[in-house]
Amino acid sequence: MTILSRLDAWLGKTLFHPPIILACQLTRQTQYAMNRALWFFAACHATYYAQGESWGMVAILWSWVLVTFIAATVTPDMPTASFGFWRFIWWMIFALGVASACTSGELSDGTVRALIILFAEYASTIKTIPPRRKRERRASAKEAFNGQ
Repeated sequence: MTILSRLDAWLGKTLFHPPIILACQLTRQTQYAMNRALWFFAACHATYYAQGESWGMVAILWSWVLVTFIAATVTPDMPTASFGFWRFIWWMIFALGVASACTSGELSDGTVRALIILFAEYASTIKTIPPRRKRERRASAKEAFNGQ
């Protein structure tokens, strides 16, 4: 494994997997459904911020929204693949956006979209979603009822 693939695996397991797993457990969705839903949100985000663009670009973005919507509704649990090179590209877009935000003081919509897509891509790298553990009742609550 190269240093980039190790860094990618560490970032995924440390930063992205815990909130994705929690969201999957709370919504009772698979990681693949979460991947498709996040891609749909990224498409909607891009379409919303395309105000003032040419009609051709808006048509392409609306087509992207429709395709991701259909994929999210028709085949939500079909396994997806995420490639390290693809995540690397989105990491570079995100890093450039953060660097630009540090210098200009404004966070661009592309940076936020890159983060949404990174969450989507790391969702498809999760092998299985563990079951959610139920909280133990307090000892004082167990002692309060003695069964009589």
